[in-house]
Amino acid sequence: PDPSSAEDVRWGELATEFLKLPDVTLGRAFSRNSLKVGGKLFAAAGHGSLLIKIGADRVAELIANGQGLPFSTGGDRVMREWVAATADADWIALAGESLTFVAGRAAAGSGV
Repeated sequence: PDPSSAEDVRWGELATEFLKLPDVTLGRAFSRNSLKVGGKLFAAAGHGSLLIKIGADRVAELIANGQGLPFSTGGDRVMREWVAATADADWIALAGESLTFVAGRAAAGSGV
């Protein structure tokens, strides 16, 4: 589901900032408004949180310090490199971490 009106404002501000960057586009993933870099998903909004892709160790850290919740697409399978950042987390900073993580993996995979 898409964000509530309060989340929509926050998401809009985040998306506006990141869409200024090269290779960042707006789309849909996990039935949510999403941001992609080089065609790869790095952030999505909905359910009062910001969904981001980062390293598994960082996911565990955010969950442990209360700034994130485990994410699954349904069922019992929790996705180890995805976390739902809570409303009180710094979404801009976390989206930046996610962008760096996803863009770095894409570059490594392409041999660049």
